[in-house]
Amino acid sequence: MKTINFKTLVATIFASVAFVACVQDDEFEVPSSVGTEENERLNDLMDSINSGHISLIEISELKSMYNTNTRYPKRIEDNIAIKGYVSSTDIEGNFYREFFLQDKYENPTTAIKISLDQVDVYNRFNKGREVYINLNPKFEINSPTGLYIGEEQTYDDLSIITIGGGIESDQYGTTVTRLNENQINATLFRSNNTEELTPLVVEFSEISDDHLGMYVQINNVEFVDIGERFFNPANLYDTQRSMLSCVETSSGFEYPLFQLETSSFSNFKNDFLPSGNGSIKGIVNKTYNASSRVLVLNSIDDVDMSGSRCGPSLFETFNSAVDNTNLDIANWINYAEAGSELWTEQVYYGNGYTEFTAYNTDESSNIGWLISPGINMDTQDGEVLNFQTEYSYPDAGHYPLEVFVSTDFNGQESGIAAATWEPLTVTIAHPDNTNDWFTWIDSGAVDLSSYTGTLYIAFKYTGSDTSNQNSTIHVDNVIISVQ
Repeated sequence: MKTINFKTLVATIFASVAFVACVQDDEFEVPSSVGTEENERLNDLMDSINSGHISLIEISELKSMYNTNTRYPKRIEDNIAIKGYVSSTDIEGNFYREFFLQDKYENPTTAIKISLDQVDVYNRFNKGREVYINLNPKFEINSPTGLYIGEEQTYDDLSIITIGGGIESDQYGTTVTRLNENQINATLFRSNNTEELTPLVVEFSEISDDHLGMYVQINNVEFVDIGERFFNPANLYDTQRSMLSCVETSSGFEYPLFQLETSSFSNFKNDFLPSGNGSIKGIVNKTYNASSRVLVLNSIDDVDMSGSRCGPSLFETFNSAVDNTNLDIANWINYAEAGSELWTEQVYYGNGYTEFTAYNTDESSNIGWLISPGINMDTQDGEVLNFQTEYSYPDAGHYPLEVFVSTDFNGQESGIAAATWEPLTVTIAHPDNTNDWFTWIDSGAVDLSSYTGTLYIAFKYTGSDTSNQNSTIHVDNVIISVQ
């Protein structure tokens, strides 16, 4: 069983923000042509920086002030400011009441999130805009205290270090709140510079928390869920779509995975995923519950996939799943050998996977088979299998999942019992290890290169509700690739 957490969003309202430009040079001088109020405040900040009353520090230095061990927001009491370039934009509805600021417009090394109580942020803080933030404006705002750095949500996993206007606490911890309008006007200042951002080219396997908020580009990429739209209407707020990149190594090809997350409010949510291979640019972000990193698009124009595909012969991410329904993916066999329970489709924070559990079946025996489409093993060499598993609510000592292969299976439910099923030695999430609860564990690369003909992969669950052998097992990202 799983608990579904629902994201609370406020309905979008329209706001107009009048703004004018200002000129910025290396001496921190602002010309008098800027609108009076913003010009005066920006001039005051630049004068204070030039005189040494306010220190202009790096974004990385500011982030280091947040104690990720205690995870309690820090109020900025020093006279400091930062400068950066806006890397995200909500112009197509894929970001909400926030923007990211990276330290450089090319070859960035870090970025930070700014949470603000404003919609249509792009009207004021457009992508590439050079922005200064006075982190301790003293009496410029209603409170004589500075801004805060912390997190907007508290989960087991560290979320994104964020600049906020205040703090609030509940039973889960203390988080930062959005900057209000007065704080925005008193602390966030634009220069006239809007730079063309050069995306940082990375591989999926290289992306880490160091890249959060940065505008990046990944090459030789393709979507797995061909024929699907960017957003799954069965989801409430966000949909994750699996991408893979084809990376050639000395031992063959690798296919690292990454998720693209799209909001239900995005302008391009109903567009179909491209079917080819190419490049994608976006902002490295985290899921709402901070459990994993995702890529978020600024614009559909940042997707260029018109080349030939390079992916593996079997790649099932289950991201077409409809939550809490029996699995009925084309060419997969879902069969109950004993009991009535079948493998089901599940969606958790936009990620689809398949699940089997004997819990609540009231049956003495549950045996469920999930069998892949047949794979022609004679069209390539060096095939390997990878997949991921996780447990939820496991019973210690109950190991319900086995993985088999067969080359004499006829592809029909009626032929399962007559086929020869050879067990594979794989790594599966361990029910006796509490660290594996709700944690995806990789199977490791399983060598299939010795098989010929048509090969089938089978996941077999064995359990009993009446005997309290009713662990829940999840399977995801079943891949057969070439090494």
